[in-house]
Amino acid sequence: MNKTHTYYETLITRYFSGEAGADEVVELSAWLKSDPVHQQLFKEYQKSWAMLEASHMEASADLDTAWAEIAQKTGINEPPAPQIMRNIGYRRFARVAAILLILILPALFYFWNYMRPGSDVLYAENQIVESTLPDGTMVALNTGSTLEYPERFKGKERAVTLEGEAFFDVSHVCDKAFVINADDLKIRVLGTTFNVNTNAGNNTIEVVLVSGEIQLVYNEKQMLLHPGEKAVVLKQFGEIVKKENDDPNFMAWKTKRLEFTDTPLSEIIDVLRKVYHKDISVLNPEILNCRITVTFEQQSLETILKVLQSTIDIEVKPNGSGIEISGNGCQ
Repeated sequence: MNKTHTYYETLITRYFSGEAGADEVVELSAWLKSDPVHQQLFKEYQKSWAMLEASHMEASADLDTAWAEIAQKTGINEPPAPQIMRNIGYRRFARVAAILLILILPALFYFWNYMRPGSDVLYAENQIVESTLPDGTMVALNTGSTLEYPERFKGKERAVTLEGEAFFDVSHVCDKAFVINADDLKIRVLGTTFNVNTNAGNNTIEVVLVSGEIQLVYNEKQMLLHPGEKAVVLKQFGEIVKKENDDPNFMAWKTKRLEFTDTPLSEIIDVLRKVYHKDISVLNPEILNCRITVTFEQQSLETILKVLQSTIDIEVKPNGSGIEISGNGCQ
């Protein structure tokens, strides 16, 4: 089981038992907001604890009723064989068995969603994750992304499933294409480097090719992509279009290299939000029109903001968990 999820399962248990401190509650809240799957896991634990409390409060609860509740949750429709005589020891044993069954439901939920037999999942919850797949393909996952892949690639394809953003350096395997399933988009390659983002905004998917050649299939439409080109899937219209990639910062989330040439501050802030996963608000909209030319090489967000602050007339200060920008700008 993934160590990170084991940690948060322990945190959930501490929360329901009343042992979690204020900092732990804040941390748990942020984790729940980051993924609907986390919220579902929390709900499973919530149901388990509620039923456990009910069992403690009603030690004389009818066994058949308790079993009906468990059967409804687990999908087990066959009731236990009727018993005419139930001694106290049997009832106590049955009650403990029912509680244990309830408590393993979240673990079964986790196993089915994350640890299906024969498959592994990479998670990038709080930071970029880099790994090598069984075929030698190197992948980097952006924060908030997941990649599911088999323990061993079998058959004529090396198929994986991506949610979020990732950079792939695909190992060349003759006659065995590497296939990425990203929503309804399928990407086929033999050996190349490219970036895929299923959360590109405005209900789109973006694929930018760095080297080699890839084939895209979307809604029965096929497209070849060459180095320097970008494909944009317009999910709202069921279309896929190709154009030259004019974004020098499409890999900044991984390389931390940012390049701006006469770029308005509004675009710079959008890039900083994506790369550093920070909420940045602007109090004076007029400063967003200020244009800046600058390049940053693996600089921290604090350093970048200091450079911007010294370049144009703005003030930068923390605001809760985010950053607030104000001032007169370039007037």
